Amino acid sequence: FLPYCLESRVLQTSKCGTMMDAVLRVGWPGLSAFPGPSSSMLEERYVSRVKMSDAELLQDNNGEAQHLVWVVEAKSIRSQLFDSLKSRWQLTIADKTGSADGNTDPCNNSPTIPSCKVHFEVEIQVSNPIISFTLSQVMKNVAKKQVVAFEKRC
Repeated sequence: FLPYCLESRVLQTSKCGTMMDAVLRVGWPGLSAFPGPSSSMLEERYVSRVKMSDAELLQDNNGEAQHLVWVVEAKSIRSQLFDSLKSRWQLTIADKTGSADGNTDPCNNSPTIPSCKVHFEVEIQVSNPIISFTLSQVMKNVAKKQVVAFEKRC
C-alpha cells in the first residue's frame, strides 16, 4: 500500500515479536542510476532490521492531553545501493479534527472518528554521487506520499 514499495516480505521474527528482519524492494519510476532504454526505474532490494515498540502513553507539551504512541524503527543491514538507510515511524491515535486527546468535534460537539497521525523520518546515505543527488531531489515528495498512504490506510 506504500508508494514506491514494490515488495516486502518478513524473513524472520524474534520470539517476543517486536523485532524482525524483512526484505524490501523499492523503486522510483522515471529515475535511473544508469543510462539506457531498459533502465526507467531506480530500484533497490535490501534487508532491514525492524523494531516495533509497545504503545506508550505520552503527554503533550503542556502536560495535559495524553496520547497513545507506537514507534517503528528500521535500519538496513544488507544493501548494495545504500551505505545506510534508517527510518522511524511514529503513529499516534488521533480523531478526525487532528486532535489526539478528544472524542468530540469541538466545532459541533459531535463524536469524531478515530484515525492515525503519522510522523515519518528517513535518513539515507549513499556513496554514489549521482544516486545521492537524484535521491535528494525526490525524497521529500516520496516521504509525503508515503505518509499520506499510511494515514489513509489507518
